[in-house]
Amino acid sequence: PEAGKKAPDFELPNSRGDGTTTSLADLTRGGRWTVLYFYPGAFTKGCTLEARNFQQDIDQYRKLNAQIVGVSVDSPEKNAQFCSSEGLDFYMLSDDGGEISKAYGSALRVPGIGTFSNRQTYLIDPNGNLQYVFTDVESRVARHSEEVLEKLKELA
Repeated sequence: PEAGKKAPDFELPNSRGDGTTTSLADLTRGGRWTVLYFYPGAFTKGCTLEARNFQQDIDQYRKLNAQIVGVSVDSPEKNAQFCSSEGLDFYMLSDDGGEISKAYGSALRVPGIGTFSNRQTYLIDPNGNLQYVFTDVESRVARHSEEVLEKLKELA
């Protein structure tokens, strides 16, 4: 999907550990911006760095009325362990099978391994519209959170 369009709807299991799901409607209900970031896998080097940087900057996101939510094909349990071990004050969604990753254009299929989420980030406004898409995140992981904050300041 491209900027200016309605974000693809979803309802996915979250990492809160209580068996609940989170939908796009849940995220936009509070009138906040959503930083929806797709990542290949919990506990990997790049994903850990990306999550730590989002956590480091979380107060700046909150000042901009924004929330951070990660998405991967990892199980809710693995995502919960990742959030706990890294002390993350945000949660992850589990896209088993990669259907939502596909809907967002973030799915990668590797023969013999399966489908996983490519590292991409989507800024969704409080009305559920995509306002910006970061597609070249892999080469910029170390400074990605800073770039997202700058773009959010422009848009919010």
